[in-house]
Amino acid sequence: MSDAPESFETARLHAQRVGPADEDFLVGLFADDRVTATLGGPRDRDRVRDDIERWNGYWNVHGVGLWILRRRDDDVPVGWTMLHHTDTGGPSIEVGWTIAAEHWRQGYASEAAARAIEIGFTDCGLNGIVSFTLVHNVASRGVMEKLGFSYEGEVEHVGLPHVLYRLTKKDWEANHG
Repeated sequence: MSDAPESFETARLHAQRVGPADEDFLVGLFADDRVTATLGGPRDRDRVRDDIERWNGYWNVHGVGLWILRRRDDDVPVGWTMLHHTDTGGPSIEVGWTIAAEHWRQGYASEAAARAIEIGFTDCGLNGIVSFTLVHNVASRGVMEKLGFSYEGEVEHVGLPHVLYRLTKKDWEANHG
């Protein structure tokens, strides 16, 4: 697998590899119960610092990781997207995202994840990508379906029931060729 770029742009977003400068935004994001309801609960500043360090270590080892998303027109952070290894549903690369609640329903998740998927298939040479969420997370399931993922079934992740979706490079190319 080849490395992903540390930054990218979409029509409305600039994405940059997560770093220490993102700490305040992430502390606020992970303090919001609406956001963390599907992420295992709130995180304090110390946990966020540890997460940033861990995410950067992951980039250094695996060449993929978490990008912070900022609006291109005013540089306001709106969330993150990522590519990373997972064993949920078998060894794979997952695309994931989290958007700050005040920016929900504006299409940022699908816009950023679509570009992360493209990077996964074109830059990194992946043959498939998975995505999963809690069974009741209808919004994320909608994003997965909009992006062309196929429902595979329920799986357990961190002791909770999740739904697993998969997108193959062949299916992605059929819609983006």
